[in-house]
Amino acid sequence: MELGKAILFKIKNMNCEFRTLRETDVSHDYVNGLKDQKIYIENTSIHVSISSQKKYINDILSSKGNTIGGLFINNELVGTAGVQSSTSYSQYIEIPAEYVASIGIFLFNKGYRGMGLGKTLVWSATYLCHNAIQADWFGAGMAIENIPSLQSFLSCGFRQIYEDEENCIVLLNYPELTKPRYIKDETIN
Repeated sequence: MELGKAILFKIKNMNCEFRTLRETDVSHDYVNGLKDQKIYIENTSIHVSISSQKKYINDILSSKGNTIGGLFINNELVGTAGVQSSTSYSQYIEIPAEYVASIGIFLFNKGYRGMGLGKTLVWSATYLCHNAIQADWFGAGMAIENIPSLQSFLSCGFRQIYEDEENCIVLLNYPELTKPRYIKDETIN
């Protein structure tokens, strides 16, 4: 599903945009990043190519209740956030499952790691989906050893609600969303 809106903001002196990802945004760097991080991305097929990712993005955008957004810094795609309707969290909260969106983030450009952009992806996907499709509850699951991802969600106000030896789950009610302090001048377009 197309969100139809974008968030424009600044981080330090960098112009940032978070918007619906399009097949024309798929690049060799994006595909190579997927291949490098297969350990954390469960839905990545064995063979990842530009054409398979373009099809994947088109399939997501043509579905109801699913979307994928891209984080662009100075017009360069550096990460993505997938959002989908999910029933996985209904055992943890007492609201109808159709009101919960699941978020998965992926910062594939290694040159931008360590700058807090995981938090940026979490915040921007949550913020835009709340404003574009009125989602109020957001959840995410990740491998327990994926500490950077977990910290990105926790720092944006998500709280950990489940953990076992392999995975953990975090959940957020939208009013609890915390914007990273380095994000400035955000507008929804």
